[in-house]
Amino acid sequence: MIFNGHTPDTIANLDELTFGKIQTMYADGMIGNNGVLSALGVLTAGVFNYIRPSNSAAYKLENIIGRAHDYIHPPLTEKEKKKQVNESLFSYVSQAPGYSMEKFKNG
Repeated sequence: MIFNGHTPDTIANLDELTFGKIQTMYADGMIGNNGVLSALGVLTAGVFNYIRPSNSAAYKLENIIGRAHDYIHPPLTEKEKKKQVNESLFSYVSQAPGYSMEKFKNG
């Protein structure tokens, strides 16, 4: 795993955390497992949705790749969920006829 001018000595001096991060970067790269899993999952979902009966639920990426979906797309934190709800509400309200931000300001 010698790269970018590193020598075996500089690689040997890496701590376990840094070396683990480097391994994850290689495994999760677009040519690694993450890219392959995402691409194949999306393609499989597309084929399954094409051949599924019209009265059944559509397949989603998380249905196809299972637990790996949480690894690729980690669940939102509570703070992120609240922010997403607020942004969705603001988008909904701002599309109403006659919307004006002045109505929501104090004074």
